[in-house]
Amino acid sequence: MADEPGTPSTVLPAPGIPLDKLPKAARTAWLALRDELQDLLQDDLVAMWAYGGTTAVDDPAHKADLDTYVLLACQPDEATARAIAEAQDAVASRLGVEWDAWYVLAEAARSAEPPPHAWREGSRDTSWAVNRAHWLAGRYANLHGPEPAELVSAPAWEELESEVSRELEHIERHVVEGDSDPYEATYAILNGSRILHSVETGSVAISKGAAGGWALEHLPARWHAALSAAVRTYEGRPGDGDVALLAEEMGPFVAYVRERVLYRDDEAQDALPRWSGY
Repeated sequence: MADEPGTPSTVLPAPGIPLDKLPKAARTAWLALRDELQDLLQDDLVAMWAYGGTTAVDDPAHKADLDTYVLLACQPDEATARAIAEAQDAVASRLGVEWDAWYVLAEAARSAEPPPHAWREGSRDTSWAVNRAHWLAGRYANLHGPEPAELVSAPAWEELESEVSRELEHIERHVVEGDSDPYEATYAILNGSRILHSVETGSVAISKGAAGGWALEHLPARWHAALSAAVRTYEGRPGDGDVALLAEEMGPFVAYVRERVLYRDDEAQDALPRWSGY
């Protein structure tokens, strides 16, 4: 069961993932970027954490962006920000990876309010509560500095509920706009499964791959073919007919998720989903 609104979620700080448990290629890239940032930023580099699907040791190996969170002591000047971007690009080019990296000020990370990007004006972390829940549940690897539990607070359930609702709206956007390619359809079905898991269990700390397995165990047989196709595609082993099946079932599955996840009181049920923040 989920916590009462306004109370901290029952996310107890857990140890992170040891670096030697990360996939070798991802670990090499993360450590290369860490070394570059240490040289560039010196003491202004407060903390750096790897997280996301690539760190999910309960998932089979799969290709994904390298989700990276970096906490800084102060806002970098324009030249330093440019050097950071160039360092990221150089590592990505050399090692054949793609980054999904966020930089925020350490002071801002202590608040429950979604922190702004350290130098990109107008950008704010719209998954702040969910990210904190994952880190505090041990779904991260510490690359530099203090552990997340030393710097961020546990999210309240109402924060998580709001972000989960926005995640569902993000998926609905792709359905409305007809984005049903295999990547988007797989993302929609597995992330929809993760959303249902969070509503049913009160925990958002689960990977997309594990959420697909959970959904196969807990959702009606009506959805098993699409779920199995999504899991196979996520693992890089799509079967014959999976692309067509995913495209066909993406919309109905997202509608099923919406039936199970009611709009919050401050959302108009007859309105189109809000895309802000994505």
